[in-house]
Amino acid sequence: MPHVSHLASHSRFKALTYGALISLLLLLSGVAELWSSYQTTVAQGHAQARMESLLFSEWMRQDFREVELLQNMVAEQLEENDFQTSQPPAERTALESRLVRAMRGVPQAYDMILVDRNCQLVLSFKVSPGFDARERSYCKAMLSPSKEDRFVSERFKGASGDLVVMATQRVRGIDGRVIGLLGTVIRTSHFQQLIDRTLVGGHHDVMAFADTRMQLLARQPMLSPMPVAPVNDPEALSMLQRGDVEASYEYTSALDKRTRLHSMRKVERLPLMVTVGIDKETLLAPWRNKAWLMLGGWLICTLLLALGVRRFQRNTELTDALATRSVAIDHAAEAIIIANGKGHVEYVNPAFVEMTGYRSEEICGQRKLDDVLLGEHPQFKPELQTTILGGETWRGELSSHNRSGQLYFETISVAPVMSAEGRLLRMVAIKHDVSDAKKLQADLIRLANTDELTSLYNRRQFMQRCTEEIARGQRWERPLSLAMLDLDHFKLLNDRHGHAFGDEVLRTFASCCQGSVRIEDVCGRLGGEEFAILLPDTDRYTATQIMERVRQAVAALQLDNPQGGEPVHFTVSIGISELYPGDATATPMMARADAALYLAKQEGRNQVRAG
Repeated sequence: MPHVSHLASHSRFKALTYGALISLLLLLSGVAELWSSYQTTVAQGHAQARMESLLFSEWMRQDFREVELLQNMVAEQLEENDFQTSQPPAERTALESRLVRAMRGVPQAYDMILVDRNCQLVLSFKVSPGFDARERSYCKAMLSPSKEDRFVSERFKGASGDLVVMATQRVRGIDGRVIGLLGTVIRTSHFQQLIDRTLVGGHHDVMAFADTRMQLLARQPMLSPMPVAPVNDPEALSMLQRGDVEASYEYTSALDKRTRLHSMRKVERLPLMVTVGIDKETLLAPWRNKAWLMLGGWLICTLLLALGVRRFQRNTELTDALATRSVAIDHAAEAIIIANGKGHVEYVNPAFVEMTGYRSEEICGQRKLDDVLLGEHPQFKPELQTTILGGETWRGELSSHNRSGQLYFETISVAPVMSAEGRLLRMVAIKHDVSDAKKLQADLIRLANTDELTSLYNRRQFMQRCTEEIARGQRWERPLSLAMLDLDHFKLLNDRHGHAFGDEVLRTFASCCQGSVRIEDVCGRLGGEEFAILLPDTDRYTATQIMERVRQAVAALQLDNPQGGEPVHFTVSIGISELYPGDATATPMMARADAALYLAKQEGRNQVRAG
């Protein structure tokens, strides 16, 4: 019996030993699996935060790009006298009308202001002129010696009590000197509306938009009221001090005491930052459940089943999270394309289909990203590949055609998604249709350079063409003539038949002049009934013949009398001058042409005289 007892004890010992060994092996394998799973989950959280911060920062950059395009167009039209507070009412009304039309192109603009170079407010739709902006950061930026003409202020409280930021641009005169500041005021509520349209994953996940002083501009979930003091985030401040554009770190918020995996990205060329925080506790909840199931398993089959169930749950949760983010991408206004590391397109959102006319099944798995983006511009493909492989974002502004052949203009940004080892995993491309902005730019340029009534060059553009042609004529010793034209008794026509008829006379006269001269001749309206024609490569004798042809054509015109009776005829008096060797500007030529025009008036009108 003792021997049997010894055998039984030995068997129990062996079973205990084998059980302990199996238990130890299972424990070690479980610990190894848990550690690997923890690292994978945290890495996925950081990658998810980086992707969302990249998409939202690009969205914010495009939002400010629209403001920049608007300010560039408006700044080109501004002159030094626009920054004078003593402008005539008519000119001030015209200036305000231009700014109102421009603001309609960017709905995010709450106000547009003009500040002169002495930091005095000249024009605003919300603040009374005369406000001293000397202590404002945007005014200090204008007065600083920096060569950068664009600046975005930190958050401050506007005159209406709203929190705002201001995107400003220095305005320079013809000589390159700063003549004032053009600013676009954007309320932080606009950023809150944008960020509210962006879906974050879990209930405790955070997306924030702030300036480089760590003052919050918008946050999801929204804080009410918005904190006045800057957010105390040492990791973010350290990133700004190092000059980095992106940082990933773990941080415990002072607002709700929750630890999150943060990805902070600085918006390119702007003092603004986007932060996405994935709640660590929510992210690791599946991992903790898996650990408890593994530790509570008694049998290998139960343990394997528990592992399978938890892995399935984790995959389901990841699929749900990806589906949630897919909804955000599917409903984005911009066209979004995602390609794998080899460049093959894997996904396009509905906005891409609407913009280009190509169906998803025609693109995904069938074409490469560079061909989809640059099929009409193959010269940019090497640059795109080099930039992406270098881990940097490629951007371009191009014209393209959709499937039906319709032309549109777009901005494209392509960003790489890299692994920790520097391997290219994905490429994310965003296409933004800027056709409306381009059309607005063309309309503003046309309004800035032409006379609205006659469609001829206005005085400013005509003088610019004179300067160019005088420089060319002096350089190459080519003849150049200038004709000044004035309608005879135009005031009498206006008084007798009304201003509407007078406008019709001016339009008819301008059309006659344009059709009677050569294609290379430059016609302009200097003001009222005063017109001028610049004749390149033309001496005074030839200019006299051309202007005589214009005079005869005008004299042959007749317009229906609005009051009934005989048709109305009108004539023009013309004075001509020629470029002299010492002329550096158009002023001497115009003075001589004016003198000749005066002589034509004195001698009875309806004549051509050369000075």
